[in-house]
Amino acid sequence: MLRSLLSLLGLCALAVQALLHPHVSRASTGLTDAVTWDSHSLFIHGQRVFILSAEVHPWRLPGNPDLWGDVFQKIKANGFNAVSFYVSWAMHYPTPDANNGDGDFEPGTYRDIQRFIDEGKKAGLWMLARPGPYVNAETSGGGFPGWVGNIAGPLRTNNPNYMQTWPRYMTVISRIIARNQITNGGPIILVQAENEYSASENNNPYMQAIIDLYRANGIVVPIFHNDVHAGRDGNYSPDRPGTKVDIHCADSYPQGRNSWAQVQAIYYSNHVAVAPSNPLCLAEFGGGYLINWGQVARGGTGYERYSNGLTDATFQNVFYKENYAQTATILNVYMLFGGTNWGQTGASSVYSSYDYGGGINENRVAGPKMNEMRLQGLFLRVARDLLGATLLANGTNYTTSPIMYAAELRNLDNGAAFYFVRHNASTSTALTTTQLKVTTSAGDLVIPTTGVMTFDGRETKIIVTDYTFGVHNTKILYSTAEIMTWTTIGTKDYIVFYAPSGQSGETAFHLTDPVLDLSSTPSVSSKFQEGLLTLNYVTGGSQFVEVKNGDTTLVIAIMDKATANNWHAPIISAPGNFGSFFSIGTNSSILVEGPYLLRTASIVGDTLSLTGDLNGTTPITAIAPPAVSKISWNNQDISTSKNEANGFLTASLPGTPAQPSLPILSKWKVAGSLPEIDPDFDDSSFVTTDQTSTNYTNLPVLAGDRVLYSQQYGFYGGNLIFRGHFTASGEETAIVTTVQYGFAGGYSVWLNGVFLGSSQGNISVSFTTDTWSITPSMLRVGRNNVFVVLQDHMGIVETLTNDGKEPRGLRGYEIIGGNTTFSLWKLQGNQGGAAQNPDTYRGYLNEGGLYAERIGAHLPGFPDSDWADGTPLAGGGVKGAGVNFYRTTFDLNIPDGIDMPVRLSITPSDITANFRVQIYINGWQFGKYVNNIGPQTLFVLPASVLRRRSTNTLALSLWSLNGSGASIAGLTLVSDGTFATSLEFKDHLRADYEEQRELRPAAQVVQPM
Repeated sequence: MLRSLLSLLGLCALAVQALLHPHVSRASTGLTDAVTWDSHSLFIHGQRVFILSAEVHPWRLPGNPDLWGDVFQKIKANGFNAVSFYVSWAMHYPTPDANNGDGDFEPGTYRDIQRFIDEGKKAGLWMLARPGPYVNAETSGGGFPGWVGNIAGPLRTNNPNYMQTWPRYMTVISRIIARNQITNGGPIILVQAENEYSASENNNPYMQAIIDLYRANGIVVPIFHNDVHAGRDGNYSPDRPGTKVDIHCADSYPQGRNSWAQVQAIYYSNHVAVAPSNPLCLAEFGGGYLINWGQVARGGTGYERYSNGLTDATFQNVFYKENYAQTATILNVYMLFGGTNWGQTGASSVYSSYDYGGGINENRVAGPKMNEMRLQGLFLRVARDLLGATLLANGTNYTTSPIMYAAELRNLDNGAAFYFVRHNASTSTALTTTQLKVTTSAGDLVIPTTGVMTFDGRETKIIVTDYTFGVHNTKILYSTAEIMTWTTIGTKDYIVFYAPSGQSGETAFHLTDPVLDLSSTPSVSSKFQEGLLTLNYVTGGSQFVEVKNGDTTLVIAIMDKATANNWHAPIISAPGNFGSFFSIGTNSSILVEGPYLLRTASIVGDTLSLTGDLNGTTPITAIAPPAVSKISWNNQDISTSKNEANGFLTASLPGTPAQPSLPILSKWKVAGSLPEIDPDFDDSSFVTTDQTSTNYTNLPVLAGDRVLYSQQYGFYGGNLIFRGHFTASGEETAIVTTVQYGFAGGYSVWLNGVFLGSSQGNISVSFTTDTWSITPSMLRVGRNNVFVVLQDHMGIVETLTNDGKEPRGLRGYEIIGGNTTFSLWKLQGNQGGAAQNPDTYRGYLNEGGLYAERIGAHLPGFPDSDWADGTPLAGGGVKGAGVNFYRTTFDLNIPDGIDMPVRLSITPSDITANFRVQIYINGWQFGKYVNNIGPQTLFVLPASVLRRRSTNTLALSLWSLNGSGASIAGLTLVSDGTFATSLEFKDHLRADYEEQRELRPAAQVVQPM
């Protein structure tokens, strides 16, 4: 309709748009004007800001909190301006009254939320806080502590029992958030109430209570909510009756793990139907895709098997730009850095790796996807007019090729327009040429006017018209190449265009009297006519065209996309509390080509000081203010040349030293770790399971007179050991057990030390019922008999059914024959349970109930000199069914200035070998390997836990579920690469065996099995 008006009336587009678009006032919480919004975008301190956010979870990178800053710097350097983070209630409240009700937020640990927020601000990132109470289906209990499931009635409802559980935690975390809001000088600009909450009752007292608690504890910034159904439900929308949040958001993972998907053109329509007064917000959008146990073949972490083809940079190019085309101006990428489900922190749906296929892998390495995000993020940073734009129309009528599609977004205040062009079928891999029909201040045009635009399959281009840039307010009438960024350096305005190599482009500028010299850029031609300078070019490498226009100078950079991937636009911090944030003040950035990672840039006198990382010898080019003549890299001056003609600085950054050799794992010590199968084992210190009723009423006990759910006895993760006692008559023929362990779980059973067998689930079965046959020779007639169950606890699940909770342990037990019943059941999980766990540094979820874990044999400094020599590899291992525990040490000797991410690689054994391995590094359980289910065979040994200057302790539990025994086919240390870095690594030598020895049972040597 707008195009028709312009054509028929011959009116200036800007005049028509002004008539069509009345001024819309900004909304606020009524408590602060620091963060406001309208139907288009957020405003921070009165300035429109696109929120491009990366999801990061503090506990998924534990150990040394210094490395939070490393991840944040990589996020900031690659185009993002915000971080979204969960806080897991379970990590801070192992018991309802932890730390006298104030919870455990111990400084220097992964629970140090204040430090996490401080590191985000230091990096110059806004933060979106998501404290729950529920947060995430892939973390233990959905973020709920294990004890919460013991209450009567359902979770996440108005159930009075549940409503008494969360206010203490939410009060404490709300006060931490409140003091870190933007209004108090902190980086937090938005706070989420609950998460993915689909309750249909809009006037929900539970949600209202959370909102009221936030406000009562000083949270004044906007409160948001994410609708798990791609925003269609509209619950709690400010434009609906009942309980309201300030900003309603959607949640979507459109790409699957098996094939490329068609884009979902639903977010805009859902948004205007349910929350038209808000900006379109996608509080979670797939940065990769979740993999569960056994869903892909064994090898790597599992995520490598599909992320390169289905959620790579091409996925970002198509799907993220489609979000912008549907007017999204708040986009949070989940996960950008996933980290690890270490210890028992994960739920049973996921294995140890939480890499997620994110842009930064589990070992902190920024991959190729981050280049695409940097290009998009830098553009969004300088596309202010896009943030106020309205979607006018979309479809295939915009292009001369019927298989191409475009969406037109236009800023009705000033006429700037953005056309998002892609194949109509986003799955297409065709190489297609087309022209685009656009409406501009110069009338309707078909661009390019010479030649065509080329689109490879699964590619989107953002085409601008009437786009103004620079301090001199130069207007681009149109450009068929995409804009990476623009900035003003000295007195010159620089703008960078890019397209895939070899493609032609056409860009037209409104200028009065341009003067330019194209002798050094033979693939660029120009035409000036009636105030319009048109450049035609073919992309390849970097081409710089300087144009003098009266008293102003602009520099046009034309690059192929691969070259643009090597350029950075770091901000030069300004004075003030938020001087390093992209969204406040002017666009004071410089341009730098070369480094793998550019963390920071500052100018002092005549020196440009850069810090970052390298993955090889790197030539560097810097475009900085005229007064700068020198470059320093990671605080070292480097030889710098300056081109007097264009002012560019060039240098060669030093290469990365040779990768230090990794040690061979040898000289293992071994001991048995299942003395409990001996019928004469003293289990008097174990918990007596004497409860006869349960609040897990939707999953009732199936058989037996005692409740054997581990949560009811304070054990919320890790291996569980049950010892059932009975006096045998000699007529017993079998024992029947139902064990609820979670997806991919398993268990083994013994009677009086005799192995009866093992059972396990799979990726879709969380419990099994089994009958274990007994022969007379196994029984001790007239005496105490002991039936032992070793269960693998796969993590607590917060479910959509069963009142939102699911127990772990024995759901039923029965002795067949002899009219015999169990007289006593004893249970052991992690030492001290949740209430008195001796390892307060790593937390109660880090270890389980294995004997070696209880005595602290996984910890550095444990005295293993009396243990036998042995190996978990061929020739060693477990000779029958049972558990052995192995320890070895190694030194890394990684020099300062080198970041060498390390993993442990397990060579898979034949899939018929039924065994499980837990991996401990310096006391932290960082991996659970299940040989016959998989998929994970590579396990991160994170730099936050590894010791570079002192000895590392590696420990393994090897549990054979087969009577034939098991061994590991191979164990090696491998690296993700070697990077010269500005990071400073510190060895954290905390919480070894000696610190906990008095709190653990006296260690006795148990012979290997």
